[in-house]
Amino acid sequence: MKNIIIIGAGIAGEMLANEIEYKYILDYNILCFLDDDKSKKVVANKEVLGCIKDIYRVLDFYANNNIKVDEIIIAIPTLKQKELLEVLNIVSKTKIRHKIVPCIFEIIKGNFSLKDIRNIEPSDLLGREEVGFDESDVYDFYRDKVVLVTGGGGSIGSEIVRQLLTLPVSLVLALDNSESAIHTLLMSVHSNDRKNLKYIIANLLDSVKIENILKHYKVDIIFHAAAHKHLPFMEEYPEEAIKNNILATENISLLSIKHNVKHFVFVSTDKAVRPTSLMGASKRICERIITSLSFEQHTTSFRLTRFGNVLGSSGSVIPVFERQIREGRAITVTHPEMVRFFMSIREAARLVIKSCTLENGVIFTLDMGKPVRILDLAYNMLKMYGLTEEDIPIVFTGIREGEKLYEEILMEDETLIESKYKKLFIAEDKTTQLSAVERKNMIEEFRLSSLSFDCKDKIKSLMRKYIEEYSG
Repeated sequence: MKNIIIIGAGIAGEMLANEIEYKYILDYNILCFLDDDKSKKVVANKEVLGCIKDIYRVLDFYANNNIKVDEIIIAIPTLKQKELLEVLNIVSKTKIRHKIVPCIFEIIKGNFSLKDIRNIEPSDLLGREEVGFDESDVYDFYRDKVVLVTGGGGSIGSEIVRQLLTLPVSLVLALDNSESAIHTLLMSVHSNDRKNLKYIIANLLDSVKIENILKHYKVDIIFHAAAHKHLPFMEEYPEEAIKNNILATENISLLSIKHNVKHFVFVSTDKAVRPTSLMGASKRICERIITSLSFEQHTTSFRLTRFGNVLGSSGSVIPVFERQIREGRAITVTHPEMVRFFMSIREAARLVIKSCTLENGVIFTLDMGKPVRILDLAYNMLKMYGLTEEDIPIVFTGIREGEKLYEEILMEDETLIESKYKKLFIAEDKTTQLSAVERKNMIEEFRLSSLSFDCKDKIKSLMRKYIEEYSG
C-alpha cells in the first residue's frame, strides 16, 4: 500500500480521496492533505496538516513515526504556471515522486479518475489553458464517416487517429510510409478501438495505390498530416522537402477531387509564415496549393490549419531536453532570446478535427497565448525533474541555418475572425490565388528541380519566385 500526501484540499482533492476510498482503498493510504487555505481542516475524513510549504515539517513528523511517504499528488488543476512552478520548487526538494491531476476540463466532464493521475508534463509549464474537446460538438458531423489520416503514425497524425476513434466514425485509415511509426500507433490504441482502425503502409507519391485506396474505401475526409518537418534536415536535403511536402500534397489533393472526397484538411505550421527556412517555405507552397484548389473547384472542401510548436512531437525541442536531462548531459539552447508558441499534441489534434466541421473559412489558427522563451522552458524542465543548473548546465549553440528568433501565426495581409469554437479562429487570406495553369507550372518546376543532386540554389530561387516573403 502506497502512503500518499495530497496537495490541494479542494474539489479535485476530495474527488481523488473519494475515488481511492471506494475503488483503491487497498492500494493507497492517504496520510493527509496540505492546502494554503487555512480554513480547510478536514477533507474526506483526512486532516489538512498545514500549508504547502509545511511539507518538510510534515515529512519529518512521519519520518519520526517510521512512516514512509511514497508519493505526493498535486490536486489543484486550476494552478497557473507561476503557481505550479512555486509548488514544484517546494515539492521537488523532497525527492519524493510527485504527480498531478488532469486538467480542469477533464474533471468538469466527469472523466476524472485515479487512472488519470500522471507525471507532470512540459505542457503543464506553459502558463496557458489547454483547449478542451467536447466530443458532442462534432459527433453528428463524424457519424459513419470514413476518415484517412496521412502521416497517421507520426506524433500529430497518431493523436488525430486516437481522438477520431472516440467519435462515431465508420472507419479510420492510418496511412504512413514508416512501418515502425504504424507499429507504435497500434501499440497505443486500445484493442476495443482497433475494429474501427485500418493501417496502411504507402507512399503518397504512389498515385496508383493512393487512388485505389480512395476508391476502395470511399473516403469522406482526409487529414493530411504527413510531412518532413525537421528544419536542419530540409536545409541540407531540400529536394526531399519538395517530394514529401509539395509533390505529395499536390498528388493526394488532386486525387481527392477526382474521387469525391468531401473534406480535406492540410496540417501546416507557423514556420510557413514569412519563411526563412526551406522546410517552412515548402509548407507555404503547400498552403498556396490548398487555398488555390479551394477556389478552383467545389467537389472537395479544402482548408488548412496553422499552429505553433507542438510539445512532444518529433520536431519539438521537448524530447531533446528530456533525453539530455535523463542522460545527464548539458541542455542545448540555440539562443538565450529564442521564443516559440507552444501547444500540446492533444490541442493540435482537436484543432484539426474541429476545423473540418466549420462551414466557412479556409485557413484556421489557434489562439496560442503568449510565446515562451526556450531558455525559460529549459529552466522549468529542470525544476520538473527536481534539478538545478548546478546538476545539469545549459549551453548555447547558436542559431541554425533558416531558423528565426521568433515565429508568427499570421501573414501581413491576413486578419482573424472568431469561429464558434473557443480560441479557434478563421484567418482571412487576401493573397492572390494561383490559377490552375500557374499552379501546374509551379508544380512542374519544383518536380524538375528535385531531380538534381545539387539543387539547393535552384530550389531557393524557385521559392523566391513563388513566395515573395521568403528570405532564406
